Amino acid sequence: MSTTPAAKYNFKYAFTSSICPEWTAAALVDGMQTYKFDGVELVMGQGHLHGVDLDTDVEFLTEVRKTFDEADMAVATLGTTFSFSSPDITEREKSVANAKQALRMAETLGAPYVRVVAGEMPPGLEATGVVDYVSEALSDLTEFAEEEKIRSMILVETAGSFSHSKYITEVMAQVYSEKIGVLWNVLHPMRVLEQPERTFDAIGEYVRHVHVIDAAFNEDRTKIQPCELGEGFVPMNRVVDLLKAAAYRGYLSIETVQKDLDPDETLPQYAEYLKGLLSTSTEPA
Repeated sequence: MSTTPAAKYNFKYAFTSSICPEWTAAALVDGMQTYKFDGVELVMGQGHLHGVDLDTDVEFLTEVRKTFDEADMAVATLGTTFSFSSPDITEREKSVANAKQALRMAETLGAPYVRVVAGEMPPGLEATGVVDYVSEALSDLTEFAEEEKIRSMILVETAGSFSHSKYITEVMAQVYSEKIGVLWNVLHPMRVLEQPERTFDAIGEYVRHVHVIDAAFNEDRTKIQPCELGEGFVPMNRVVDLLKAAAYRGYLSIETVQKDLDPDETLPQYAEYLKGLLSTSTEPA
C-alpha cells in the first residue's frame, strides 16, 4: 500500500469551521470525507452552525461527538478566543471560568485541545508583570484539568502580543504542566519580525497543533491583507521542513481570515496545496 506524504510524516489535515460557518456538524463530516481531511477545529463564539458554544448542553455535545465518531472523523481542537491579559482581575477570572467550561466540553467532544489566546499587552504596563498574571491564570487552568482528570489540554496560540516567542516561552517556563502546549500560528510571529526558524527553535518542543495561514502586503506595504495559501509572505516550505525535521505528529490546520469563501472550492484547493507542500519540501537529513 502506498504511503501518502502526510502519513509518512505523521501529519494530519484539518480546517477551522471559520472556513464554513454555515455547515452543521453533519455537513462538516461530509466535507471532511469528501475532501480528505482528518479533523476539524470547532470555533466557538462565532455563531457557527455546528452549534457548539459555551452554553451548549451536554446532550447536544454528545450527539455531535456521535456524529464524528460514527464517521471515524475527529474534532481536532475546540477553538476559543478567551484571553488572560486584561489588568482587570475580574475579567481574567471570567476568562478562566469560561476556559474551564471549554475544557469540560472538549472532554465530552473527545477533542484533545482547547485553543486560547494569551492576549494583548495593556498599554502602560510592564511586560514582566503581564506575563506573570497571564501565567497565573493558565496555571489555574492546568491545575483544574489535572484535578478533574480531563484528558484535553490547553494550547496557547502565537497571536496578539504573544506572537513573539519570547513571551510564549516565558509562559511555558512559569506554567510547568503536561496540560499546556502551544498552537503555532505560522503567520503572527512573522508580523513581529520573527522568522519561522527562530520561532520554532524557541517553541518547537511545546507545539501540538499548527495553524496554516498566509497573508500579503497591500501595494504600499503599510498593511497586510488576506490571501490564498502560498500567495503571501509566509514561507510554507520552510515551516513544513522544520516540522518534518522535528518529527512533528499532529495537525496542519487551515485557517483564513478571508470572508465569504465557498468551502466547496476552498477546501479541496487547500488540501491539494498541503499535499504539494509535503511532496516538494526538503527531506530531513
